[in-house]
This record gives sequence, structure tokens and C-alpha cells, in this order.
Amino acid sequence: MFDFLNPQAASSTPRQIARSLRWLGWIGFWLQALLGFIPILVVVVTVMFSPGRKHSSGLSVGLWLAIACLVILIFSIYWCFRYTQLANKLEIPNLRPAKSQVSQNLKLGLLANIAIMAIAVLITLSRVGELTFKMLIMPQGSTVIIPNQAATMVTQGAMSTPSNMIAIQAMVNAITAGLIGAIVALLLLYQVGQRSNPQD
Repeated sequence: MFDFLNPQAASSTPRQIARSLRWLGWIGFWLQALLGFIPILVVVVTVMFSPGRKHSSGLSVGLWLAIACLVILIFSIYWCFRYTQLANKLEIPNLRPAKSQVSQNLKLGLLANIAIMAIAVLITLSRVGELTFKMLIMPQGSTVIIPNQAATMVTQGAMSTPSNMIAIQAMVNAITAGLIGAIVALLLLYQVGQRSNPQD
């Protein structure tokens, strides 16, 4: 399907491109949907059920970035599904879009996935940096005891909680989903670029 090592490979036909769009579109759709479940769930729970959110004046910058990242991820999942619809059009000569239109759709998918990865990496760096700082300011040799018990030496804010780890896992999932979407778009762009005659 993809012959990267052979520069003399024959150009791709619309039928081959359609098969790749369908196959890779479904792979991207399902993988991104599965990986995107945890980040979407984390943001929904954070926005809807966070106890400290009731008294605050608004959402933090990090949470706004997470929401933006997930909106783009949902768009990317839809866009992978759209690749499968584009494959159906390519198989019908009367509905076949131009090569430039197919390339433009793939470039938009690639751009969306790069945005997902960039935003998720920024959020992850911020979250991990914050947790690292909290760990570094703990007294050396201190014993970490369950929060809310008497005689605890460490406050709850200085501990790495399960919610912190779930949030980091959610961002890693978002980065992975963006990477999968970018790989799908790049593979399809490569194959569309192999098509020499747009009228085929």
C-alpha cells in the first residue's frame, strides 16, 4: 500500500487512495475515540463535579486549554470518519473530488492533530512541573501519611493524588491520539502525492 523506499513506485490510482482513506480513516477514528475517552471524561468531571469550582470566579487557563484540546480532538475524530466518506466519493467518477481538495482535507486533519499535541504537551509540562515542584519542597526524609489524619507532616496540596495521575494520563492519551491522527494524515498525504494525474 505504501512503498516509501521505492522512488520508482507507480503513482496511486483513485481506487487505491480510496481504499487507504477508508482503511486508515477507520483506524484513526477508533483509536482516537478510544484514547480520547479518558481525557473527555476527566474534563467533564472536573468542570461538573469539582468541589472547589463552586466558589471560584471562573475556569483556570489550564482548564480552558484542556477544553480547547478536547474540542479539537473531537473534531479530529470526526475528521477521520470524514476520510471514510471521502473514500466513497473517490470511487464514484462523477463525485470524485480534485486532488487539491483531498490534499486540503488531509492538511486540515494534520493541522488539527498537531494542535492537539502542542496543547496537550503544554498542559502536561505545566502539570508535571507543578507536581515536581511540590515534591521538591517537601522536607527531606519526611513521611507521607494519608491526608486529613492528625499528625500528618505533609499537607494535601503537597501530595501527588490519584486525580493528578489521572489528569496526566488523560493528557498522555490526548498526545497519543494526536500523534495517531497526524500519522494517518501524513500517510494519506504521501499517497495522494504519489498520484500524478488528477484526472485518473
